[in-house]
Amino acid sequence: MRGLSLIVLSVVLLAAWFSYVERAHATAPGRNGRIVFRRFLDIEKTRAAIFTVNPSGTIVRRVTRPAPRVIDTEPDWSPAGSRIAFERQLPCPAGGSKDGLNNTCDLVYTVNPSGRGLKSLVSCGFAAGTPFPGNCVGADQPAWSPDGTRIAFIYNLADSTYVGSLTLDAGIWIVNADGTGLHQVTQRTPGNSWDFGPQWSPDGDRLVFERFDFGAQASGVFTVNVDGSASFRVTPWELDAGNSPDWSPDGRWLLFRGDSGNGAANVYKAHPDGTALTNLTNEGPAGYDYASSSFSPDGTMIATARTPGFGPEGAADVFVMKADGSKIRGVTRTRLSDSGTDWGPLVPR
Repeated sequence: MRGLSLIVLSVVLLAAWFSYVERAHATAPGRNGRIVFRRFLDIEKTRAAIFTVNPSGTIVRRVTRPAPRVIDTEPDWSPAGSRIAFERQLPCPAGGSKDGLNNTCDLVYTVNPSGRGLKSLVSCGFAAGTPFPGNCVGADQPAWSPDGTRIAFIYNLADSTYVGSLTLDAGIWIVNADGTGLHQVTQRTPGNSWDFGPQWSPDGDRLVFERFDFGAQASGVFTVNVDGSASFRVTPWELDAGNSPDWSPDGRWLLFRGDSGNGAANVYKAHPDGTALTNLTNEGPAGYDYASSSFSPDGTMIATARTPGFGPEGAADVFVMKADGSKIRGVTRTRLSDSGTDWGPLVPR
């Protein structure tokens, strides 16, 4: 019973972690196209779909049409702009297992920008006491490789050997885009941390991700080789940084959200070796609260989201700015909550 209690506690803590972050995804180099994002369809945030929009704010298009109480989130453009990967948070089956995170059973899907061709990517059993993949309690946060052949994502696995991290192995895995070749990258031995939000380097050799460390009680931006070797912490623990960090198209910069120490959440960038750490938005505690961010394909712009937005409830809206943090302007203007941006490539007509 102790192990089951720890599993339940880990699920609750992980759900709490998911509740406060809004993430973005890596950007393939090229010409700037449309921005994909997640929009809640009601003020209560019980249902959400994937949308795309021009950077100017024109031509908003809905991609997915989830059923009631289903949340589609974490969208990521494929390098060619022909597919979008995303996370679907489904209500767990009535009368069945309730081991899903945040009382939802999360799965990873891919879909055409038109909304057609919906495809589930990996298996997840949502039954903590059964063998893999039955012990999966959530598959989340997909990210395409630069050549479009692989997808990195998070498997949340109930694992009794992870006592230090509350019997939950939240680690990065990689799978081929057709669902074959599944293998684990991080958290391959028992530890005391969780890994989230993988994004690929432009050369496809490394991943950047957020690690929440139970000892430090904080998050940091890390990089790792795709074979799991050469893990490196980029940011200091006191910055509490991460939120699906993004790699610039030229590979010179990492983009991420950080805690400025004054109660404000700002957009930061740094070189992959941790140098040149820069606060791009410089908001104080009474200012805007920024979510995750994504470089444009040409590397000159950033897509992000911030609260309060333009609506009366102050829900998040999508914004864009120059790569140095200047000239911020709004893209979406609704009462609904828009965030989780990824800037896609220009797709020829």
